[in-house]
Amino acid sequence: PPASSAPPPRRSRPSKEVYAKQSTVSAADTDRISASKDGIVPGVQTVYMKTQGCAHNVSDGEYMAGLLAAHGYTITQVWDENVDVFLFNSCTVKGPSQDSFLNMVAKAKSSGAAVVAAGCVPQGDPDRKELQDLSVVGARQIHRVVEVVEEAAKGNVVRLLGQRVRPALDLPKIRRNALVEIVPISMGCLNHCTYCKTKHARGDLVSYLPEAIVARVQDVIKEGVRELWLSSEDTGAYGRDINVSLATMLDGVVGCLPDGVMLRVGMTNPPHILAHMEAVARVLNHPRVFKFLHIPVQCGSNRVLADMKREYTVADFEKLADYLLVQVPGITLATDIICGFPTETEEDFQGSLDLMAKYKFPIVNIAQFYPRPATVAAKMQKLASTVVKDRSRRTTIAFEAYRTWDHLVGQDIRVWVIEFGKDPDYVVGHSEGYTQVLLPRDGALLGRSVLAHVMSASKWSVKAEVLSVFPEPADLPQVSTSRVAVLPSPAAISASQTYIPGKNSRPAKTHSAASPSTQGSAGAQVAAAPGLTDSARHSARGDPSAEEKPANAAHAASSVDAADGGG
Repeated sequence: PPASSAPPPRRSRPSKEVYAKQSTVSAADTDRISASKDGIVPGVQTVYMKTQGCAHNVSDGEYMAGLLAAHGYTITQVWDENVDVFLFNSCTVKGPSQDSFLNMVAKAKSSGAAVVAAGCVPQGDPDRKELQDLSVVGARQIHRVVEVVEEAAKGNVVRLLGQRVRPALDLPKIRRNALVEIVPISMGCLNHCTYCKTKHARGDLVSYLPEAIVARVQDVIKEGVRELWLSSEDTGAYGRDINVSLATMLDGVVGCLPDGVMLRVGMTNPPHILAHMEAVARVLNHPRVFKFLHIPVQCGSNRVLADMKREYTVADFEKLADYLLVQVPGITLATDIICGFPTETEEDFQGSLDLMAKYKFPIVNIAQFYPRPATVAAKMQKLASTVVKDRSRRTTIAFEAYRTWDHLVGQDIRVWVIEFGKDPDYVVGHSEGYTQVLLPRDGALLGRSVLAHVMSASKWSVKAEVLSVFPEPADLPQVSTSRVAVLPSPAAISASQTYIPGKNSRPAKTHSAASPSTQGSAGAQVAAAPGLTDSARHSARGDPSAEEKPANAAHAASSVDAADGGG
């Protein structure tokens, strides 16, 4: 037959070495390995990484980047011909986020580079046709990302999807922001929401021991971190699987926070947190804890909440919100609202608008209902798309009709400065209520707290002037040299020849066979990697002691983790 109609060549039999690696994988993993390229030197490739989704997923991406950098790989956010391996850490909460991920996968595959899929999409839907020829790192297999990338670079296909394990918290990490550490306190949840695909990916609740969480917090404080986020799919459910109370864990974390380091408690669903209201209020009133809590309500109708299997009523949510508003003065409550759930009537929808009018939430994640494959809600009769869009539009109008920060104008407030703003004129910090505060740009303020006078307010933030800078304790650890790579000023970026992912051009890239100079370069590559923790550098060098509104959702006060994805 003509060459154009000839069947594709059969993949060659994997090498014995690949079979040996496969034999060490537990039966719980659905691992598949095929075809190998010879002569590929692991640890010298450039890996493009992209993470989508909630704070928990951002933390997973930071861990994977740290592990790869610690083994010599160069991590980049520049999509160009220098990329050897594309690693996409995906989110399955909404259809658009999954579609974006699949579009990136298709584009990357067309480049000829190796592609690795990670995160909740392949974990929750591993049999998708778009993923069948890709290597996969499951949501609970992130500690094995180096193995997968190494095999993918050789041309092998490796799929690690086991859910039995719980990755350690003390893995090396490259943080999106060297000053912010996201600490997972658990994986999975106890709920069975009918619309949620994340449950398929993250599974049932598996909590980390309090001592492991506290140890991680202590370690990252030594690395100069100034803001800690406790992340999970449901903070309120923490510890129920290991017979440990949420209060015990929170007290342990708060007890090791020095002055100058702030804690943000993660997203919680109403059912389980109701049993811990007093303890949570006590923690939120601590001077080193932001008065902020994200509590998704999803809908203001008991009937719809029952159809969603949310396991609480509107009255339960109001009880929790009312208690916190009284017991934690100045608290910021964020929430989520899903518009157009299949069984939602106009009367049900009005209940959501009534809740917004009552509480005037400063932060609301508004989402149109998207049927997720293999969920109960996907089998329900959908509302007309025009109805769903109209309700989303009306919810947005209702949200934008009120203002929540005007009362701060004229006040002097303490602000913890954490990053450069997207606007080149400002640095960004947070008040004790986690209000986003814009201050005149001064890189020396990063990681410091200041007394600021609020000059004006908008829907999303306030602008203020610095009155004074609070002194830091003499023994408070400073951010390591990685801060230079992560938090430079725009002028420093343009003037420097140092490669900073996404900020300037990469030096000319060379590929070489294994040699003493190549094998000895891991430490240099790791040292230049942005935000890499000290433990990662030690590991790489053989030391035995060894993250629109907005796209970078990990570090925006106006954006919290949406629709039960985790936070």
